[in-house]
Order: sequence, then structure tokens, then C-alpha cells
Amino acid sequence: MTAPALAATLSAQDIARLLRRDLPTDEQVAVIESPLSPALVVAGAGSGKTETMSARVVWLLANGLVAPEEVLGLTFTRKAAGELAERVRRRLRHLARAAAAEGVHLPGLSVAEDAADGGAALLTVARPTISTYNAYAASLVGDHGLRIGVEPSARLLGEAAQWQLASEVVESWTADLDSSAAVSTVVEAVLTLSGALDEHLIDADEARRRIEGIVEDIEATPPGTPPRQPYAKVRELVGSLRERQRVLDLVAAYRERKRASDALDFGDQVAIAARLARDVPEVGAGERARFRVVLLDEYQDTSYAQLVLLSQLFGGGHPVTAVGDPHQSIYGWRGASAGGLERFPTDFPDVAADGDRQPAAVYALSTSWRNDVAVLDAANHVAAPLRRPEKARVALPTLGARPGAGAGDVIAHLAPTLEEEAQAVAEFVAARWRPEGGPGVDGGAPAPGGARVTAAVLCRKRAQFPVLHRALRAAGLPVEVVGLGGLLATPEVVDVVALLQAAHDPSRGDSLMRLLTGARTMLGAADLHALADWSAHLAQGLDARAAAAVARERAASAAGAGGQAGPVAGAAEPGRGDAAGPGTGAGAGGGPGALAGDGVAIDGAPSTGVPGDGAAEPAPVVADVVDERSIVDAVDSPPPPGWTSPSGRSLTPTGLARVVAVGEVLRAVRQHTYLSLPELVAHAERLWGLDIEVAARAGVAPGRARAHLDAFREVAVRYADATDDPTLGGFLAWLESADAHEHGLDMPVAEPDPDAVQLITVHAAKGLEWDAVAVAGLVDGGLPATRTQGPSGPTDSAWLTGLGELPYPLRGDRHDLPDLAYAGAADPKDLEERRKQFLLDAGDHQVAEERRLAYVAFTRARASLLLTGAWWGDGTRVRPPSLFLTEVVDAGLARVDGWAVQPDDGTENPRTQDVAGAVWPADPFGGEAEGGPVRRAAVEAAAAAVRAARAERAAGGSGPGRRSAWDRTVDLLLAERALESRPRPEVELPAHLSASAVVRLAADRGEFARALRRPVPNRPSPQARRGTQFHAWVEGFFGSPALVDLDDLPGADDDSVPVDADEAALRAAFLATPWAALEPVAVEVDVETTVAGYVLRSRIDAVFRDPDRPERDAVVVVDWKTGAPPTDPAATAVRELQLAVYRLAWSRWTGTPLDRVSAAFCYVGAGRTVRPERLLGADEIERLLLAATEGPPA
Repeated sequence: MTAPALAATLSAQDIARLLRRDLPTDEQVAVIESPLSPALVVAGAGSGKTETMSARVVWLLANGLVAPEEVLGLTFTRKAAGELAERVRRRLRHLARAAAAEGVHLPGLSVAEDAADGGAALLTVARPTISTYNAYAASLVGDHGLRIGVEPSARLLGEAAQWQLASEVVESWTADLDSSAAVSTVVEAVLTLSGALDEHLIDADEARRRIEGIVEDIEATPPGTPPRQPYAKVRELVGSLRERQRVLDLVAAYRERKRASDALDFGDQVAIAARLARDVPEVGAGERARFRVVLLDEYQDTSYAQLVLLSQLFGGGHPVTAVGDPHQSIYGWRGASAGGLERFPTDFPDVAADGDRQPAAVYALSTSWRNDVAVLDAANHVAAPLRRPEKARVALPTLGARPGAGAGDVIAHLAPTLEEEAQAVAEFVAARWRPEGGPGVDGGAPAPGGARVTAAVLCRKRAQFPVLHRALRAAGLPVEVVGLGGLLATPEVVDVVALLQAAHDPSRGDSLMRLLTGARTMLGAADLHALADWSAHLAQGLDARAAAAVARERAASAAGAGGQAGPVAGAAEPGRGDAAGPGTGAGAGGGPGALAGDGVAIDGAPSTGVPGDGAAEPAPVVADVVDERSIVDAVDSPPPPGWTSPSGRSLTPTGLARVVAVGEVLRAVRQHTYLSLPELVAHAERLWGLDIEVAARAGVAPGRARAHLDAFREVAVRYADATDDPTLGGFLAWLESADAHEHGLDMPVAEPDPDAVQLITVHAAKGLEWDAVAVAGLVDGGLPATRTQGPSGPTDSAWLTGLGELPYPLRGDRHDLPDLAYAGAADPKDLEERRKQFLLDAGDHQVAEERRLAYVAFTRARASLLLTGAWWGDGTRVRPPSLFLTEVVDAGLARVDGWAVQPDDGTENPRTQDVAGAVWPADPFGGEAEGGPVRRAAVEAAAAAVRAARAERAAGGSGPGRRSAWDRTVDLLLAERALESRPRPEVELPAHLSASAVVRLAADRGEFARALRRPVPNRPSPQARRGTQFHAWVEGFFGSPALVDLDDLPGADDDSVPVDADEAALRAAFLATPWAALEPVAVEVDVETTVAGYVLRSRIDAVFRDPDRPERDAVVVVDWKTGAPPTDPAATAVRELQLAVYRLAWSRWTGTPLDRVSAAFCYVGAGRTVRPERLLGADEIERLLLAATEGPPA
């Protein structure tokens, strides 16, 4: 029974008019003004669900139907939660002002009607609770955990800490696992199974028992007539289940270790919260009393445990509105199910006063506000099978285009090979992508109005990234690889990891080889052979010494037993008969070897293996103690100059110098392992010169050039923060696990750089959108990952295999999954037939999952969509085009631009035939830019010009315009005398200065020098404290807080201004400024720039689109001040210097022309915004800084 319509003063259209926004559609109005009863909103991709949900909250609050603190909104990411909260907050502020201006009464804001800021003061105190699902579960555990014995202070483990803890459990396990799986595979299985147990609310003991029940049912199958043994695949299934039972012992130990250390992960929090909601009625009663209205976003992605939590709390007819799209349910691999959304009407029924239960109301948002017509048609067509009645439990409308939508463009391309596919993708992107205000890399005109055109390349798997990345970079496109797995494939990050691996583990010759053969070292083939000979030489020396030690030990034992003791013929003693030079001693290092020679003994004599001829003892004597040297040891202990191997090889002088240099870098890394992990990563980056290398990339802004290095350093920071004992070895092992598992250890996806092309997986792209999107790898076995064109159709083993797979019968959502009827089979053949049918059913289920993934990929594009595949990949058999590609092409919904003919049967993969010819080592300056000169020629020409200028200056002569060497010598001597006679500063300036430090330096050089020499903490003052508190409050007002630089804390320079009124008055004054109603481009952002050789670090309070120059895409940097403006012109000029530094730093950091960046002080207490008429430029700041640093202290 549906609740009666609400008595509202303002309609949804009224509110839209007051806010001067487009009027909502009829579908949106139905959702916004729906009764306070359970409801499901089926919202297709790009249908404006966030806009509609925020409008509903505003409508409820403005009409006084609920109070702000009575609203709960849940979504999956902090970004989404922040966006929803910000929309609601901004709309209410604007609505309050608009209503006050037009004399409209707002019942929901009546308490604040008389406030000077038109009602905003109320909203700063009482706001809706908008959070993530995990954060809400954590709050329940914190508030009520003690009811079931869970400490509220339990620390939260991130993914890195979970991996570290599970790894410790596995590596210390003493019982026999009877498994051939690698340690990393077992660790991953432990984490996966533990997470699955939480998602489906069972413990390890129950899982073991139920798996045992499955095994018993299978083994109870009658042998039949005539008797038959179980089929091989059935025996394999039983073995796999037994292996998982043993792994569950490890899972139990891992979970016990967490409990003992008073730690929880996100899965634990949700499971505990679900138990609280299910088993403790008071928890649900309290939450229902607290929140009268509940909004659930992205409901199709909720797990079984989250469904139990929410239905137990709010499932008795409470006003819950769930929003989701079953077509975008793509996280089945982590427990989410589209069936959960489709069951919502019965899980959250509408309960009448007499107890009558009716399914919840279902609404739809069926207009796409994102996609142009062609893109939408393609997406709708690929999703059509999901809308069939037998597939869908609720009515799923077809998305329609928005009024005035563009025609759009969908292109299909099938290439012969991966490389040709990547080339087509790069050409598509290069023809469309445009940075803001500029032309694209193809030289085309800027977009109309100078607006940017964004682009992305989407892949099913990260393994597709490298070939696409190379093609995009070759086209001159700036590329941002999104996600940890992809990040680990970028060249500069690979170099950092390789350096850390080689320094940490002497057996990682593979990592060292990258360093030796890369652009920095460029060791040639001949030198590599010689180095391998030297490595073998070191290993032979170690073998001989080990043999001698064993022989002596045996001789001593024989003598002790009354036997005849004597020397072992040919056993060399340490340090004797060894002309190898340095590095052959016992302390030179060790580790498992990767390059060990044979047939070469000490002194270069061939080894015959016969005792007495100068050879070492035969191998069996020393097999247990030999420690072969790797090439890492050879680099650590290089040969002496002139050393020649028995094969006649020796390192060239240049090669030896480069090997020595690499060894020095490795030692420098090891010497700094005392640093914190993030500092060590940064130090390794600098030691290998990667910071300079990426900064020197032509045509790329420095901030963007080092984006991948910064992202990797952030990975190290998060790992260190999340683990108890962050070691380099643990970090490197974690990175290898992250690289090996497609879904394993991805980091959160940051907001994409709008001025770069994103290379990203489809899973990571969900929730994002671009103007142009290329979906690559649309082949059978790619997307969909399940092959559909085999002789028996698509099949999938599902839970029958996989060490970390929880069997479907144990899952809470088992009714939405294919069923294997393993119990009650008539005989082994019947059971095998049931198993085969399950594989087919699971294959169909998996193809449906992949179809949803394709739908998500297609709907990321606003205007242009490219769908590509290639016949030939890495294998020996062709890969047919994906059914998702052919369906769109066959329906005439894509323009075919190149469709390679299917190769004949028996055709050899041309990628294996093509032997790439290249000069090696590769010339780092090689390659010809598009339409430009060869890089080496350009660099050499520039270097020649520099040398010529130097030569001209050194040429001497007394002609006009020329100065003799004597003149220059006199100038130098005079400058030296002036320098010696000048009073020396008592302290050296640091290489880094904050903007506020520059201001202090310009204001009083002497005082600045004294403070630098002997720092004294500032006296605590109410003004400084109020300034800091105010800045933190403003940051929270606009969004989430960020880290601060202690040298430049907000408000640190506000202690010289008059004391304001109390904090509440200061906040109210801010809300009355025009800045409070604007959306910032950035808040509390750290930037830096170099001036006069000093790195100036700035913490900018806020940056806004300049309301005075909207047509030029200009921005204004705003600095909050909590006091009155200074009246002294000198003080004003000094303070404006700080603003000038901020302006210059933002311009350089973002690449925005300086004339498009203005700056202003907002003196909040005085209610004034002051924009200086003119701010200093870069040259003027440099002159001022040099004058301040070179002049005598005042």
C-alpha cells in the first residue's frame, strides 16, 4: 500500500525556477516528489541520478518534510559522496538566498529566515549524513560493536596491510598444504576466501563443514550398472574442494591473527555491522529513529552482507529509495549481484498500518543526458538481451536520447594485428583529443570556444596497456595510465622498481638487466657477454672455496675418527691462486644465482672435474653449500681493468665505467634503506636521474611529466601508512602480487587529468565519462573474456576450480547463480552430464556479466566511440571479433572503417614472422618526431650552438662588441673582491622556501636570517589559532581536507592583524561573501615553482573560475585573511608579494597563461575582497628575491 502524497508547499518545478535551473522531466518529478515509502529507481547510464537524488533531498528539506539531520545517503566512493553532499549544500544555500530575494517562504529553512546569510547558518550546523557504505558500517561497529564483543577502537587494515599479514601467516605455516600453488597464489587465495566469508556471513569452520558436505554428496553417487569410477573431472573437483578446505585452515589462522592484533578490514566491518543489524534489534530501532529518509546509491553494486545490513535496518517499510542500474552491475567477482537490485521491491516492501505488505514502487529514469544518439543506440543494442523478460525481474526501460542530443559517431575497426589495432586507436584519439584552448597533436584547430575535448582508451585487461601506450605516445599524445597495475607498466616506474629490486635482492638479475641495457647505461652485447663471464668467474671462485671448506671439514672428521687426514687434491684455499682481483672474497655478497658459468675454474684453467688436476671437488660434495653468484654480484664487484675471461672477452673501458657507476647507485640505495619507504622510493628515483629525465620531456609540463612517478610515490606512502612494519622487501612482494592479479590490489582511481588521454580498464572507468572513447580488444576471449565461439558455446568453470573460489552453494546470493545439482545423481555418467551442463550455464551467466561490462564501456563516451579488435594477438590461433562488436556492426549501428579479412586456416601469426630489426642498445635520442627532425640531430645541433657560443665568448679580441680574456679576468677578480668584502650572511638559505617565508625575507632580511639560524616557535595566540581553525573549516566547507605543510599552515601569518569576533561570526561573514556560492577549482592545494634557483613552495587557499572573466577561462587565486586589510603601503606591497608567488606558481603548475591568472585577498572579517591592480611577474620576483638574498641583512 503506497503512502499518500506529501503536502508540499513548493513543487520540484518551483524549486528549479528559483534556482534558475532546467525544469525536471516528468520522470524526475515523480522521483523527487515520491511519497515517504520504499521505492526503487532504475536509472540508466548518464540518466542524471545524482542530480535527481540531490533534487529530492532539497525538495524534502525545503518543504520541511524532514530535517537535514534525518537524511541518510549512502554511496560507494568518497568522491560520489562528496559530490552529492556538495550539490545538496550548494542548492540549499542558493535556494535560501533566491527565496529571500523573491519573498518565498521556505518551511524547511524557517529557523534561519532572519539570519543575515539567508538561512545558510542553519545548514552549517545541521546537514544530511552522506557517506560511503563502508564508512557507515564502520560507524555502526564503532557505536555498537561492544554489544557483540568488538572493540570500537580496533584499527582498520588497508589492502596492503591485509596482504602483509596474510603473507606472514602463509610463510610461517608448518602444516602440509599438499598444494603445488606458489606462495603468492596461496596468499591471494587466503585473502579472497576471507573476504568471501565476510561477504556471505559465514565463518571458516562453517565453510569447511559445508564443503565437506558437498564432497560427501559427490562421493555418495552410486557406481551405476555396470559399476564405473568417478570421471576424471569429478575427481579433480573433489581434489580442488579438499585443497580449499586446507586453505580455510590458513584463513582461520589469518582471521585469528587479525583478532589478536585488534584489527579489522572493510569486509570485517560490514559483516559485523550486518550481524549487529540482524541480532541486536536496538541497533535497527535507533537507526530508524535517527534517519527518517534513506537514499541508497549504486544499489546494484552492494554485496550480500550489505544487503542483509540494509534490509535488517530499514526493510520493514521504512522510507528507503534505492537507485541503480542492473545493466551496470559489473562487480560480481567481488560479491555484487544485479539480482539484489531486482529483488529490492520484495526485500524492502511497502508495509501498511495493518501489516499488509506490497512490493516497493518502481520508478525509472530513462533519458540519457550524456550520450549522443549513435553512442546510445550502440549501447542499448548490446544491452538488449539483458532486458528480455526471462532475464529481468523488474521492467528495464530502454534509454532515450536527451532533447537536442548530437548525432554522435560510432566507428568499428577490425585490424590484422594488435599493433595495427593500436595504431588505429591512436589515430582516432589524436584526431579528436584537444587540450583546453589549444590544438591537438594532429595540428587540427582547437575546439569551438577553446574548450577541451577529453578522450580515453578502455581495456578489458591491463595486459593490453603496453602496446596501446606505445602507440599513443608515438602519436605525441600525453597519456595517463590509471590504476596500480597499469602504473607498474609505465617505463619510469618500471625503472624505479627494477632499481629497488636489484638493490634489495642479489638474485634479481632480470631487474638489473633492464638497468644495464636501458637508455642511461646502454651496455652493449659484447660488454654483457664479458660481464656474464665475470659473473661465472665469481661463481667458480665461490664453488672452489666452498669445496675446500667441505674437504677440510671431512678431513678433520676423519682424523677425529682415527682415519687418515690429508689435503684434497686441487681444492683451492680462499684467496690463493686467484687472480680475479676485488670482489671474490667471501664477504663480497651472495644470493641465488642467475648467471653461473660451467667449464671454467679459478685461474682460467678448464675444469675437467677430476680431482688432482687443479679442479675443484666434484659438485656432489658441495651441492648443499654452493651459492652461485648472479649478475648483480658481478656489478657490485666488477672486474679489474684489463681482466679477460677464458673466452677472450673483456669489458671495454667505457663499459667498465658504466658498470662501476651502476654498482655505485645500487650501493647508494642500500645505504639509505634506513629511510622511510616513501623517502627511499624518492631517493632511488633521484639516484637514477628519473626526476630529471621526465622533467626534460619535450612539450610536456613538468607536473604532468612526473605524474606517474608521483603516483608511484603515493602508492609507497599508502603502503607505509597501512602496514605495521613497512619493509622494502614486503613492498616489492606486494607490488609483484598487484601486478600479477587483474583485480588484486588496485589503488583507488584518482580524478583523471583532463589534459591527458586516460588508459584505463573498464572496471576502473565506471562512473567516469569522456567526449571520445576507444574500446580496444573486442575479440572473443578479450571482451567477453569467456570465449563464445567454441564448438560447445561459452563455458565457465566458475567455482569448480580456483583456490580462492567460495562454492556457490555457500554464497548468500546462490539463488542468482547457476546451480550444479551434485547431489542425487544416478551414477557417475549422470553426475558428469550435470557438471557439463553447469559449465554451459555458468558460461551463459559469465557472458551476461561481460555484456554488462561492454554496456558500461560504450556508455562512457559522450560523442565519439571507437570499437576495435584484431585477428592476431600473441597466440598461434586467430581471435574472432567479439559478439559485442559484430552485433553492433550487423545492426548497422557503426560506421566500419577498416575490417580485415579473416586469415585462412593454417596461416601463421604474422607477429611471429616479423623479426624486428633495430640497433641495440637503442639510441635514447633516436626516433623521428611527427613532422620534425630526428631527436639526436636536434639535440646535437643545440649542443653545438652552446659550444659555439662558449667558444665565441672565449675567443678574446678587442674589436667592437668583443671583450678580451683580460677584461673578463679583471671582472672576475673584482667580483671576487666584492664578494669577499661583503658582510657574509650568518646562515645559508635552504633550497626550498615557502611563499610566506619569501614574504618574511622581503620584509626583514635580518630577522629572517636570525630566525633561520635559531628558530623559535611562535607564541601561541588566539588570532593564529582562529586563522588555522577558520582555514580548516573553509576547507571542509568546500570538500575533504588535505595534508598541510607545517611551514605554511593556514593562518600562520594572521597573528599581526586585529582580533576578530568569535569563530561563528567569522564563518557567518564568510558565508556572506560571493566566494561561498562558487564552486572552487581547487582548495588547499600545494604547488611549487623555481625562482632564482630557489624552489618556492606555496599552499594556495582556493582557486575559482574568475567570475569577472568567464569568457577567457580565467581563474583567480584567493587567499583567505581573517583580519582587516593593512593600511601601511609597505606592508601591503610585502603581502602582495605572497599573492604574486601564488599566482606564478599556479600558472606554471597548471600550464595556464599568466595573464589568465589573477589573485585576490579575501579579508573575511572585514567582508572585503581586494584585488591588487598589478602583481609582480616572474622576472620581478626573481630580482626581488636576489636583492633580498644578496644584500646585507638589515
